[in-house]
Amino acid sequence: MRNITENPFAPRQYGQLVKVTERVYLFRNIVNSSIIIGDNGVAVIDTQVNQMMARRLYNAIRTVTDKPILYAINTHYHWDHTNGNTIFHQAGATVVAREMTKEFMVNRSPRQEAFLRSRGFTLGDPPFLPQQTFAHETELDLGNQSLHLIHLGKAETDDATAVRIPAENCIVSGDTVMTGSFPIFGQPVMNEGLMANHDWINTINELRTYAPKCVLPGHGPLAQDAEIDLLLQIEAYFLTEVRKCVEQGMSLAELLAEMETNFPDWIRSIAEVWGTPRYAILRVYRGLIDDPEPGWQHLKPSAIPAADAEKLHERTHELEEFEAYRETAEEVAEGNDFGLAIAILKTAAEKFSNLPEAWTAYANLVTQASRSVSSVLEKGDFFVEAKKALNTALELDPDYAPAHLLRGYNHILSAYRNGDETKTGLASIYKALVNGLQGTQLAQAYFSIGLAHRTNGDETLAREAFAKAIAADARFMPAQLANMA
Repeated sequence: MRNITENPFAPRQYGQLVKVTERVYLFRNIVNSSIIIGDNGVAVIDTQVNQMMARRLYNAIRTVTDKPILYAINTHYHWDHTNGNTIFHQAGATVVAREMTKEFMVNRSPRQEAFLRSRGFTLGDPPFLPQQTFAHETELDLGNQSLHLIHLGKAETDDATAVRIPAENCIVSGDTVMTGSFPIFGQPVMNEGLMANHDWINTINELRTYAPKCVLPGHGPLAQDAEIDLLLQIEAYFLTEVRKCVEQGMSLAELLAEMETNFPDWIRSIAEVWGTPRYAILRVYRGLIDDPEPGWQHLKPSAIPAADAEKLHERTHELEEFEAYRETAEEVAEGNDFGLAIAILKTAAEKFSNLPEAWTAYANLVTQASRSVSSVLEKGDFFVEAKKALNTALELDPDYAPAHLLRGYNHILSAYRNGDETKTGLASIYKALVNGLQGTQLAQAYFSIGLAHRTNGDETLAREAFAKAIAADARFMPAQLANMA
């Protein structure tokens, strides 16, 4: 994870190569990939979260070897591990996975895709499907470097594949093992993951029977005994505590209140990037109750903070003009009561429902409030709400420049964080510029253009855009920070 004291808009390194052995590398990113080198060629295991990152992974491989990339292996069907398949297929690699993984990439991906889009992710075309499949286990030869692909049991997904590298005494685990932050124990849209049984724990214990020197995880730094012990401890805690609450007849709301109030310090101290303790509770809970549509999480509480109804009435009952609502919401937000501030502007947007400015202001505040949570999945609640509001604003006025600006700004910030494409966001920014911006909004537009160039590695154009942003409004702090980096 990045240090929060770092400049948030500095040039970023998208992925970092970690040398594990002379012929094994871990490509560390928000999603990991592994690189295995043999005498005849290379295998890449898991192909990154998007095609832009897959290209960066390919370029990183070329810094350590010029041997042909023979295989691209998917450890499971999730988009964040398969989205770069096309790039490696185009580079000549054969895409390899279990038969079940290929089946899930067709049959389960639509539901998973819907979940990711509901979290605010921008997804491209479906990942390229595996060309070579196997039922339970198989071996691949890279030339004096054998890879043993095997299903050790169910874990985050039912199709989990581990890749043993006997000559290096390493195992690539995919998301069976995750380290460095709170694990994502399975998406709530699937009837898989931490399923109120010991399947995942048994799979990890099976993996440990091979006594690997280290495990290359699906997320996070290299795993050895301490990291794996912590993962098992986390799983055992939630399996035990959620079951206790369910057996006591608690509703989900009661269960969440009970557990979240009483988390031990060692749980609270774990950083959140993807998974959260709340997601862990929800996943185990879904495995314990009867449901006509198993796997769907209908009751997932929003991460957007709620407001006290009496306080909302107290702050709004005398307001008449939209500008009064906006000023009140800004005042409340300055006190970090985002729940009340959001409720004030949502009330305003509904009251002045034909005013694009109201919906855009609401979207802007919801976007700002997303910074109050750490998990990229929990941030999705905010991004999706903001997107809906911006869509409403642009339905009312397709040329409303501030809505185009915020849409492009949000897309480019996401691309900057994830190393993704910036074209979509830039298109919105240019629409905003054509329709007219001034002052701070003009500065925000040029800052967004600069951040897009920085994401794409063009520092000359980035700094030119940041300079234009500062010229438009010298007080616009993001441009100042970006220009100092």
